[in-house]
Amino acid sequence: MVGKVLCIGDIILDSYCHGEVRRISPEAPIPVLKINNNKYEVLGGCGNVARNICASGSKCHVITVSGDDEEALVLRRLLNQSKKLSYDLIIDKDRCTTKKTRFVSENQQILRVDRENNNPINYKLESKILKIFKKKINNFDVVVISDYSKGILTDNLLKVVIDISNKKKKKIIVDPKKFSFLPYKGATIITPNYNELLQASNFNKDKNKDEESKIVIRLSRKLIKELNFDAVITTRSSDGISIVDKKNRNLHLPSKAKEVYDVSGAGDTVIAYIASGLANGRPLFNATEIANDAAGIAVAKFGTTVVNENDLLNKDENDKICNMEQITLELKRNSFKKIGFTNGCFDLIHQGHVSYLKEARKRCDLLILGLNSDTSIRKIKGKERPILKQSERLTILKNFNFIDRIIVFNEETPIKIIKKIKPNVIFKGDDYTLKDVIGYKEIRKWGGEVELIKCVKGKSTSNIIRKIKNAT
Repeated sequence: MVGKVLCIGDIILDSYCHGEVRRISPEAPIPVLKINNNKYEVLGGCGNVARNICASGSKCHVITVSGDDEEALVLRRLLNQSKKLSYDLIIDKDRCTTKKTRFVSENQQILRVDRENNNPINYKLESKILKIFKKKINNFDVVVISDYSKGILTDNLLKVVIDISNKKKKKIIVDPKKFSFLPYKGATIITPNYNELLQASNFNKDKNKDEESKIVIRLSRKLIKELNFDAVITTRSSDGISIVDKKNRNLHLPSKAKEVYDVSGAGDTVIAYIASGLANGRPLFNATEIANDAAGIAVAKFGTTVVNENDLLNKDENDKICNMEQITLELKRNSFKKIGFTNGCFDLIHQGHVSYLKEARKRCDLLILGLNSDTSIRKIKGKERPILKQSERLTILKNFNFIDRIIVFNEETPIKIIKKIKPNVIFKGDDYTLKDVIGYKEIRKWGGEVELIKCVKGKSTSNIIRKIKNAT
């Protein structure tokens, strides 16, 4: 069953004009931008949230307001491009469609020109929006409120939308822009950035010496208590995302961005993937982890952009391969209940390998695989091995969803890795005895254990090589 999200908020038309800067104007100390034919428009604001929801695999319906102008026609054309996206675009003849035009040279913004009317919508438009909202809400799993302070989400409209959603037992996720979070009282989840969190809490960070993560936890707990939120999810730019919920649980997710190219719309990506995850039955913390991955992809792209499921799949595969520094930092920042570790050559991967790894992953929350390098295998098995090179083995293993992380090591045994990461459990096949497993003595020192997994009889790389030799 596909999740369904109802999104209400401010829609924006994001326009991009590309060109070249070759000289400075003789009239003033400003660059002269020579425009080329690379001009295009995309959905921004709640429109960008909606298209990311659809890109994540869910369906979305948007309720929003535009002016009665050419920009509104462009919005309709863009809204019609996705089969998973439906909408109610209400015309307000007294306002213009919000448009942000960015002038760009070599993917660097030179100037942004905004055309907008931030005045609150009138009571008549409020009533029209609420009538549509009441009609639609029963068909959706999650409600997203995308506030860009463009006048659509009045305090009265917010109160009624949140009250109706709570009565219908729908989860409500808010991306806030108001100075006070009081109008969002009663929402399920609120997703401010760090500065918005400080601002809404009247907190002066310059007068407080606590580290940022402690400030986020303290302020989030206060907001949860005062405004009856279930959770506060704070986006912290290059420092990642922090989740605090009403059960006093908290989790910090480090940023997954390998490089930051453009932060436009990254917050939209986060709320879209959280909403989509919840609509599809994912737990909040898991949905936020996926949203954090998606945000890491979004900031590496230029402009207001969409992150789709394929982007995430490719990212997950590449992120599995890590070094000791990366895995140590990840384990330090995140609280996994049960960390599992196994190791091996995994040369000529076969049914026995797959069965063993699947079973290991069932018994832990994070499975780390130590992979013998080509050098390591030659030390153990001789010059004729491995049959498959390290790069080939990695390509196969990283595509298995039951493996979370892979560390390649050059030594004959993975004891250095085990001592460093201190797993809760080491997995090995039942063709070993407990005391013969590398790390058996060490893991007991920190309260861990070794678990032996039943091997599939007759399935081994040595047997496969023997059969091939006999056949030839």
